[in-house]
Amino acid sequence: MFGAAVEAGEDARALQQIGTKLRVSRNKTIFNEGDPAEYSYKVVSGTVRLCKHMTDGRRQIAQFLFPGDFFSFADFGEHSFTAEAVTDVVLVSYAQRQVAQLCEERRSVNQRLLTFLSQRICAMQDHLILLGCQAAKGRIASFLLQLSEQTGSEEDQLFDVPMSRLDIADYLGLRIETVCRVLSEMKRMRVIDMLDVHQFELLDSDTLQALADGEE
Repeated sequence: MFGAAVEAGEDARALQQIGTKLRVSRNKTIFNEGDPAEYSYKVVSGTVRLCKHMTDGRRQIAQFLFPGDFFSFADFGEHSFTAEAVTDVVLVSYAQRQVAQLCEERRSVNQRLLTFLSQRICAMQDHLILLGCQAAKGRIASFLLQLSEQTGSEEDQLFDVPMSRLDIADYLGLRIETVCRVLSEMKRMRVIDMLDVHQFELLDSDTLQALADGEE
């Protein structure tokens, strides 16, 4: 375990040496779908959304990314999604050619990135199942449970919801009116409390899990 920790630290330092820190303001575009994929990224702070903008004006959000998440390591030639800053974000960018060289020099870096990509693919597969199998209330309940794990505090039941209601709707394949209605209903049920637009409190995790499982 100690040896693995040392190796992980060395891999992180090796990535840090080829990275460049940059800041992107809220709702600004990091790159567009189809842009040359010359760089890959890691989120240091803030939240990023990966999305596709349809020709008819609709938008589908495929994924939200949080601190510690890497993205665009698997984009070769051109980016397959548009990346936008949900909040003010700090990123580290890595030139793809330098990442490729580092992976050749350190197989452990290559393995770590492959493991991360496998985890992201599994997460996106779970998202597809959620969209195909769950009703609106179940989708929102599952989303809130996921957020509470990713942005919540160990000391209390508070968790951040950095994205807008429209973002949530475009991620879950719902209308914004449906998202607002279900959240208000969950508040009346005393399952959650909304302290403000972007901070929630989880009051009844068992009931929220039941809703995510399709139980009324």
